[in-house]
Amino acid sequence: MTRIEVVDAATFARLIPTAAHIYGAAMARPPEMVVQRREIMQTHIMRRGFTAVTATGDELVGFGYGYHGRQGEWWHDVVADALGRVAARRWLRNAFELAELHVRPDEQGAGIGRRLLDTLLGAAAGRTVVLSTHDRDSPARRLYRSTGFADLLDDFVFPGSSEVYAVMGLER
Repeated sequence: MTRIEVVDAATFARLIPTAAHIYGAAMARPPEMVVQRREIMQTHIMRRGFTAVTATGDELVGFGYGYHGRQGEWWHDVVADALGRVAARRWLRNAFELAELHVRPDEQGAGIGRRLLDTLLGAAAGRTVVLSTHDRDSPARRLYRSTGFADLLDDFVFPGSSEVYAVMGLER
């Protein structure tokens, strides 16, 4: 049975190498992007309100985390600019930014992602929750919609990327 639990930043820090590989497998990323994501994860654990969840059986099979974003942080600023002043104030003022939620491909389809998301939403503080995901019909997008997330932006391309994303939000 897969165990889902909330972990602190120090515990998650020890899991980052494995979590980065899960990210790479789930997102079909090349090794150099896995290294880059590992470095990004190491900076995220220092952010205000960092909250993480893990899914483990004999080993780590999935994880999710986020934090309270703020002005001056790349994702927050790019999304705030794209939303416009009024919508940014509504969605980002007291938001938990769900940064990562991934399950190892051979474990997908068993409800682990939903359990991770439900546990993370239960543990995280914030009036809203915001995230970005690929702008296409996918299990991830269906999961977010099924838990009440709505599209805030679609057909959105982050600076430096060619991938098309949707930014989604949930009011609590």
